[in-house]
Amino acid sequence: MTVYRGRFLPVLLASVMLAGPCVASAFAQNEPVYAVYDGFLITDEDLYVLAFAYFSHNFEPVTVPVGPLNSFGPVPVDRHQPTTFLPGHHRFQCVMVMGPDFAGDLRWTLDHAGTATTSSDDMLQYNWEFEQRSVRNVLRDIEPAEAPRGVCLNRSPTVRFLGLRNGPQGAPPEVVATVGDELKLFGSVSDEGLPRTGTLVTRWRMLSGPGTVTFSAPDEPRTLASFDTPGVYELELWASDGEREGSSRVAVTVAPT
Repeated sequence: MTVYRGRFLPVLLASVMLAGPCVASAFAQNEPVYAVYDGFLITDEDLYVLAFAYFSHNFEPVTVPVGPLNSFGPVPVDRHQPTTFLPGHHRFQCVMVMGPDFAGDLRWTLDHAGTATTSSDDMLQYNWEFEQRSVRNVLRDIEPAEAPRGVCLNRSPTVRFLGLRNGPQGAPPEVVATVGDELKLFGSVSDEGLPRTGTLVTRWRMLSGPGTVTFSAPDEPRTLASFDTPGVYELELWASDGEREGSSRVAVTVAPT
């Protein structure tokens, strides 16, 4: 059994991609999935907030059901951890609150493609304490004093726009377009896969504007938008996991043809 202790796992897949589709297909779903410990913070109430991640070497999503191949220890083995694992490194996929008496004796084990890995056993060492930026990410949508103990918590989907930054004081990012042309909108939606019975859905909509907006793929994060009237529009990309919702907005200034 491999014990993963580092924060990041190097991945050398470029050579596989260059080798051609036959070699790449062999890595589609038959590579390891690594259980990763992200770190912890301690609240003013002396509660421990932990975060776990995973790293999948597979080129396609894989499913590892709860049980001997996907378990926490000590019991209960099912702590609402992810069962679907996307390619790459995904942080904060299991955020968990533990009481003041937590001793650091919690491990996540994943076994896929013949490789078993277990998260770090050095949970409460000072070098695992989150820096301020990570604290904000971990506590998003969570009130530790009110959260259930010892289970992965469902948080709202993260919705953002690739390559765009918000304006001053959190104002939506601004882009420009022209009547009759198609504007590329590169949205991104991510979620930890909870609740397990839920389905992640996304939707584009116009919040305000002088005319009509047509989306080429209104139910996909990445879409093309076309406008029939010049002016200023505000668009929203919305997502839901069945229990929680998330959204982001973008402002579009449309010039005449």
